[in-house]
Amino acid sequence: MKQSPEIKGKILADLHCHPGRNNSAEDLAEMLSWGITGLASFSATSGYLSYEDAMQLPNVREIDLGLFAEIEYNGKKGYFARAQEVSAGFHILALGCYNTIHPLNDARNVIEKIHKEKGIAILNHPYVISTGRKIIRYRLANEAEEKKLEELCGMADEVEVFNAQNINLLPVVAWMKNANEKAKELAARHDFKGIAASDAHRLLSQVKTAGIYLPSENLCIDAVKEHIKKGNFERCEKYVSRRSFLKGMFFS
Repeated sequence: MKQSPEIKGKILADLHCHPGRNNSAEDLAEMLSWGITGLASFSATSGYLSYEDAMQLPNVREIDLGLFAEIEYNGKKGYFARAQEVSAGFHILALGCYNTIHPLNDARNVIEKIHKEKGIAILNHPYVISTGRKIIRYRLANEAEEKKLEELCGMADEVEVFNAQNINLLPVVAWMKNANEKAKELAARHDFKGIAASDAHRLLSQVKTAGIYLPSENLCIDAVKEHIKKGNFERCEKYVSRRSFLKGMFFS
């Protein structure tokens, strides 16, 4: 996977990704040492790299206690943030929350909890719904779920409109690029600019395939949140390859 291009005065933030923790410290530091990486680990035992894991790497300096840190490796500097993908029928990204947001039955309650923690809530891949199965893991939102999404947009801070994993893999069974197009239509109806993310699974090469470009000055978690809420960013959209998707989801 090719890295996204650099833009002067900007930094690429991939706030929704799940890099695998079972990589060497050198490889993890290399992956984190450019851009901003949101470590959206499901739990401390999930097999994905958590914020706490990253804090154990060398040459790390915390900027916001428990929330945002800087790392240097081989002459490069990057940042990583605590994030959490919360499942409540829909997947919601919590950014800027120090405490864990536990899964709740109602997505509205999740968003309310995130806001009480002074975080921001982003609807991740809103039209992609988990099936709970091992083979066909996801499906498109049905009509009833679409109505719920319209309501959630009245509460959320942003919508993920481009997810790099939503590729057209197999006709009918896994033909998911349409989920991104429908997410863009949803965001437009509610005046959201719409973010992009890699949703990387395990493979470090997937991280920052997609993301958003933010101003690179005075970086901290509050600055990142404000840029997102004000729409002060530009999307970088690039899909993972079919080979990378299969390897990340099923074979790593």
